[in-house]
Amino acid sequence: MRKVIISLVLIIITVYISGCLDTQVAQIDQLSEIINEYIQSGDSYFNKAASSTNKYRYYEAQQQCDNATTQYNLAKTSTQEALIYSRNIQDEIYISYMEITLHELDAKINATNELKMAIPLFMGNDTTSANDHVDLANKFMQSSLEFKRQKQEIVKQNPTKFKT
Repeated sequence: MRKVIISLVLIIITVYISGCLDTQVAQIDQLSEIINEYIQSGDSYFNKAASSTNKYRYYEAQQQCDNATTQYNLAKTSTQEALIYSRNIQDEIYISYMEITLHELDAKINATNELKMAIPLFMGNDTTSANDHVDLANKFMQSSLEFKRQKQEIVKQNPTKFKT
């Protein structure tokens, strides 16, 4: 009788833990979709800001930079949450993916900040300093592309973990 009770308790604990793990993986999957939407939206705003800057529409460019920053920060917050879930289930693949996503987002946020700093300099006709900030923005965006490539490689190597 004692063995039966111990067996039942172990089964219940195993099912409970399994359910918790599945729930956290589901949370990671759901957050991944949200993160990607925020990143795409942020990229769209950033590209519009760059285009507006090139067309001397500085007020629009500032607004679009603000919108891009908001979207990237929302993505960053969601990524940090997904990273917590990844660490809870001790899944190194998810952990690595989320850490790289944070690096990608930091690069995008830095690029947006550099573009935002360039805009008033263009307005004040200080094109040399403005172009220095634009060059930095481009470098940050280039590094974000490298992080994105690293993430794609993780997805490619682990197709069962990631929805495509």
